[in-house]
Amino acid sequence: MNVKKFVKNKSYKFTDKRQSVKGIISTIYFIMAAGLVIFAVYLSFKSGGKGSVSVGALGMTGFLVSLGGFAMGLYSFKEDNVFLKFPWIGTVGNAIVWLFVLGAMLVGM
Repeated sequence: MNVKKFVKNKSYKFTDKRQSVKGIISTIYFIMAAGLVIFAVYLSFKSGGKGSVSVGALGMTGFLVSLGGFAMGLYSFKEDNVFLKFPWIGTVGNAIVWLFVLGAMLVGM
């Protein structure tokens, strides 16, 4: 019977990589933009679709924050020796929020 089969392989991987600061900022922008858009959608539903200027301002702010977060996420891919988890989360998340708000604006026109 082979004992190695039942024992977990405890191998360690040492690396110089660090977390991308711009990627973390992009992810924070994604969370902020998603929160702003979700809150704007909630207020719009609560008012029966007759939201005030503040609802539009929340949506536009979420649009601009997601655009900035998307750009920051793209710049974070250029950093050397970094993990790419946060740049991917921030870039893809901000793109989804940006496209959602853009679609809502185009449908509303």
